[in-house]
Amino acid sequence: MAPYSVLQSLREQFRELPVARADLSSKTLVVVGANTGLGLEASVHFATMGPERLLVTCRDEKKCEQAKRDIVQRVENGVSSDAVVSWPLNMDSFDSVCAFADRFEAEEIGKIDALVANAGIASATYTRTSDGWEKQLQVNYLSTALLSILMLPHLIKASSPESASRLVIVSSEAYNFNTHLKDISSWPNILHKLNDETYCTAAVMQERYNLSKLLQVLFVRELAAHLPSPTPVAASTLHPGLCHSAIDRDITGFLKYFLIVLKSFSARSTEMGSRTLVHPAVAPDERSRHGKYLSSCEVMEYSDWVLSDEGKETAKRVWAETIEVLTKIDPRVEPIVREHLSS
Repeated sequence: MAPYSVLQSLREQFRELPVARADLSSKTLVVVGANTGLGLEASVHFATMGPERLLVTCRDEKKCEQAKRDIVQRVENGVSSDAVVSWPLNMDSFDSVCAFADRFEAEEIGKIDALVANAGIASATYTRTSDGWEKQLQVNYLSTALLSILMLPHLIKASSPESASRLVIVSSEAYNFNTHLKDISSWPNILHKLNDETYCTAAVMQERYNLSKLLQVLFVRELAAHLPSPTPVAASTLHPGLCHSAIDRDITGFLKYFLIVLKSFSARSTEMGSRTLVHPAVAPDERSRHGKYLSSCEVMEYSDWVLSDEGKETAKRVWAETIEVLTKIDPRVEPIVREHLSS
């Protein structure tokens, strides 16, 4: 077990990270949340490797058009504009996620060699989506889980005995900081409790981003446990480090000022942070990273709580509740889980 170390975290911020390279000429990659920040920078890196298809997503058509222009223009050696495709995907709408999956099937793209789930928000304010879920819980976790499950058959199609496709979910070391998960064993339903506005006090919402990142970690660990061995899909989460990005644009109060000060002397550039997304998506030995959490492009041990009996039991409960929720959202979920994942 590995206790969290503030000193180690700060040291990592100043490391020069490697830029993974690969021949992507026969590969299809999907990057979610690619119009700014880490997603955009990672997409530029991928584009320089000459992918057969780079499908990037943004919240709306206007952002999609701009993202494609930015990526094509920034690749020095040129990348075919036909190779870069940009589709709208709004992660605070389950309908949008399902529509994206519909379009992927309708256009018969077929396979995905790497899916980088990068979209996320951070806010300390309780807001419900039109689907009835607290917004961060839906965007950062439930929609990410839904997209991952719906794209699973396409990821499996791209795999072979020699190599696995990759599912990369951008998490954060913030998953370590959750002080309000007390008496969780007495909660009849964890996701419903976390969605309950009466439970989501100001203090609880201050940690909502951290909680959403923990749920991502638990999801990937359980997904890895349910996939066959050797796995056709190498699933991992990662911490990109503290970066100069807009993820904290909706944070207010003391935490916002604290982050401004912290970023002023220790934040990575957005490009440097994006290397952590590129690495698990294209670097070799992908199966060695399956079910793992990465930081600075290296596999790191999970927190004490995640590895504890309580953490393992919570992960199993959250997995079961998540599949139950997703099955009600899209009828494809149940047969995908039944066909590709063990019970």
